[in-house]
Amino acid sequence: MLADATARGLLFADLLRSIRVRSSVFARPQLRAPWGFRLVDEGAAFHIVTRGHCLLSCEGAPGTFELAEGDYVVLPRGGTHVVRDAPGTVAVALDDALKARLRGAAKPFGGRGSGESTVLICGSMRFEDPSTALLLELLPPVIHVKSKGSRLAAWLNATIEQLRGELAACGPAADVLIARIADMLVLQAVAMHFDDHADSAESGWLAALRDRQIGPALALLHRHPERTWTVESLAASRGLSRSAFAARFAQLVGEPPLRYLSRVRLSVAGARLTSGDETMSTIAMSLGYESVSGFNKAFKARFGIAPGEYRGRFSPRTGA
Repeated sequence: MLADATARGLLFADLLRSIRVRSSVFARPQLRAPWGFRLVDEGAAFHIVTRGHCLLSCEGAPGTFELAEGDYVVLPRGGTHVVRDAPGTVAVALDDALKARLRGAAKPFGGRGSGESTVLICGSMRFEDPSTALLLELLPPVIHVKSKGSRLAAWLNATIEQLRGELAACGPAADVLIARIADMLVLQAVAMHFDDHADSAESGWLAALRDRQIGPALALLHRHPERTWTVESLAASRGLSRSAFAARFAQLVGEPPLRYLSRVRLSVAGARLTSGDETMSTIAMSLGYESVSGFNKAFKARFGIAPGEYRGRFSPRTGA
């Protein structure tokens, strides 16, 4: 059991290391009730409550999230969502033009109320490496990190105080500094989600990882994606029949074993393309592809661009 837990921890660490996030602040509003705004078809986003409280609802996420002072939410895959002071408050659509006008604004928007005050930091996120998609698909539509009662309460309180200081200073580097702090908050949110749900998830990838049969198989695929795995060899490694293993894997993970293996391989390939100078041939052969052309075809089908273009676009050396 200890060995399985260790393998799971290593897999979580590998997934977290794959994240290259860049945050940007699009609004730093000071709001007085009643107020509300809606972001439609928004990309990955975050909202931090530095004072007051609010409600957030997101399409695809059940219920409403109640955010208190010091809380924040991360929406890894974005989506239409509404933030407001109270249920029933009319929400104003916050499009790109309005976001541009609100950048750095210190006056209320979304209502002309004179009620209770709430201060937010709202921003968007860009995951620089598309191979991070494998991780994002494992996350819920909304991750809510609560300050009160959290084991990270002291750290969160200190971080919020630092954000308040940057907001008050209004210096030329404020948005950049706030965005870098947001990067840390995003990573912490993902890490906490894995940690908090690793032993309680009843379905999905986390449940699969905890499963005595499927969990070790997942760890094998991530640790050795280059091996010539078959459903039969994976099933044998767990002492199961081919059909029983395939059915259990698909039930928990949501796709067949070899399709999942292909996504793991291509995610690893994407990371290696942007972090080193290995040739396409070296990467393809080391990940189990029989030819460079087969690798190129699979890569383009997954990411929409050829490996060479991917390397040029997303390598840190290019300034992407």
